[in-house]
Amino acid sequence: MNKTSKQISKALLSINPEFQFTIESGKIVEWYSEESVPSEEEIVQKVAELEYQEEINEYQRQRDAEYPSYADQFDQIYHEGVDAWKASIQEVKDKYPKVTMDAAELQARQDKAIFDLQTERYLKATERLSQYILLEGQEEITEEVVVSQELVLDENGVPTQDENGELIYKDITEINFIQPFVEPLEEFIEVIEYDDELKEPVTKTIRNPEVVKDEEERAAAQAVVDATPQEVIDAVEAGT
Repeated sequence: MNKTSKQISKALLSINPEFQFTIESGKIVEWYSEESVPSEEEIVQKVAELEYQEEINEYQRQRDAEYPSYADQFDQIYHEGVDAWKASIQEVKDKYPKVTMDAAELQARQDKAIFDLQTERYLKATERLSQYILLEGQEEITEEVVVSQELVLDENGVPTQDENGELIYKDITEINFIQPFVEPLEEFIEVIEYDDELKEPVTKTIRNPEVVKDEEERAAAQAVVDATPQEVIDAVEAGT
């Protein structure tokens, strides 16, 4: 959910002014309310609604900028009467008509917010799945590329020629590393833990925590991919 802390905070307080929380770098890091944290979907939809409302309220800001000061309005009422004052105020109102929220437009914006959230999740998940599996490691991949050419000389240092009299060159190449070699991690490791019954430290064999974490993250990423609507996947693939 690529939203700023300010956007998320305003959305949460709009959902429930009683919510108490701490946000850092656009993420909720502490939640103090008894009620559960709103879902990301609820938050992005509320952000979209508040942004739409902010656009609609532009007519109010435009009116405020052109309304005379209160002192000038009172002066006009005193010298020209209430009807003249009403007419001047109405002129500004007519210039910037009141705008209300359109339900269809709001729904479209909220749908777009959900679509963008699903796209963000899908991209993160596929990026995570593209990383190598720790248990399997990673093979080294290289490619040989031509970086320059130089003349081929004979034993006397004289440039050689082909049968057509053309100078003969040879390629100078270098190896580019496309993917480094990474050794697979051991699936099981030994750790020393204190045994309360034996009253002494004992050595136990456990699954490597890094391997376990890698599997859990990959499973979570795959679940996101599996849950992603096809229209989102198609849009991502069309844009790459």
